[in-house]
Amino acid sequence: MSSFDLERFLLAREERVEYQKELLNRYNVPIVVLRANYPGERKNSYIPNRVVEIFKEEIEAIFKREIVNLEKLESLEGVTYIFSIDYSDIELKRVAVEIEENHQLGRLIDIDIHNKEKSLSRTDLGLPKRRCILCEKNAFLCRRENNHTTEEILEIIEQKIIEYDRFEKERNDIVNRFANLALKSIVLEVSCSPSFGLVSPKTSGAHSDMNFFTFIDSSFSLNRYFQSVAKYGFSPLNLDIIFKKIRIDGVKAEKEMFSATKGINTHKGMIFLMGIALASSMKAMYSGLEFFEIQNLIKEMCRDILKDFENLSEKESLSHGERLFLEYGYTGIRGVVKNGLELIFGGGLEHFKESLNMYTDINKAMVSTLIYYISQLDDTTILHRHNRERLIAIQNEVRELLKSKFDIERLEEIERRYSEERISPGGSADLLAVTIFLYYLSKEKN
Repeated sequence: MSSFDLERFLLAREERVEYQKELLNRYNVPIVVLRANYPGERKNSYIPNRVVEIFKEEIEAIFKREIVNLEKLESLEGVTYIFSIDYSDIELKRVAVEIEENHQLGRLIDIDIHNKEKSLSRTDLGLPKRRCILCEKNAFLCRRENNHTTEEILEIIEQKIIEYDRFEKERNDIVNRFANLALKSIVLEVSCSPSFGLVSPKTSGAHSDMNFFTFIDSSFSLNRYFQSVAKYGFSPLNLDIIFKKIRIDGVKAEKEMFSATKGINTHKGMIFLMGIALASSMKAMYSGLEFFEIQNLIKEMCRDILKDFENLSEKESLSHGERLFLEYGYTGIRGVVKNGLELIFGGGLEHFKESLNMYTDINKAMVSTLIYYISQLDDTTILHRHNRERLIAIQNEVRELLKSKFDIERLEEIERRYSEERISPGGSADLLAVTIFLYYLSKEKN
């Protein structure tokens, strides 16, 4: 085996630094440089290469929409990835520090942020320097003073890899279980009947372009999305990073949905709502929090969600929700999540539980809970097709149903009428699916 060539190693570093400058000038955005924090000469071995690949995927998941360019360099320095990212350099540094400090393998990676003037440091954020992987003291001083041998550091690195693999196995089991629960919940929701203009196994309701089987195809197209979202949530990373990841994956999930349904929008709202509920639930589970804390996590995750409505007057084209916000001030599903799904945690979930106990029939419990949400929610799906006066009339009508016994003939008559009038309470259906999910989740946690 040939000895380590220090001169070539130093030359590779110089060439990388020069190339970084070239990329900064070429794309005129900050760069993120990923390198394994791995001592010794074997920087191209399995462990450092695997570590770099893990964090490459992390950066791609967080900044997919902002990545302008990605370069992979291989030299005696090991594998290096250089991302050119159209994003605030100081915010990139915040994310880098969050990952380095909180990811299970964060101590094993260097995530450097550069702009044209300098390399950003932790002191730019008012933070102390990185800590040593072994003794928690200043890592730079430990290296300079040779406080630990290379063998000691490599041993702790190998232990962290073993622990990470154990964690990944546990996470995969949890992810599979609760992603499947999310899928089960949306299939149960579309199976609910009577459904007051929604698609069900018995009718296409107010929709001429879809049926029950369209929803089945759509539901199963979201399975991969639910897997990703559950994985993102079951993580030590903060809610801002998790939220950024799930919104990026949500765009991909919409494309897969439209592909499965041949262009029909069946679950766009559900993708957003269930994604947030699932990710927050998994974060609560990872953190060992009680079930009721999920609501606080949702509030924290979505605290800035109404910023989506800023500067709408400057946009060339508006979504249905944006138009309704400008016309009526309705915040729609964004307002619902900003309040931490208060409609669910503050009443809907309990109504579902009580209905199950009363009827001992999940379909009747779902129908009753759907009625509850229609009576409470300013459903923008109804509002889009009709107007505010019609929405209020519908809310008042179904509110009376909650006061009477479960009369299937009366409910089916209302369903026929709503279908003919093209009334479809899609927002209420989304809340019902999330309620079902949270109900079964609460039983799992108990």
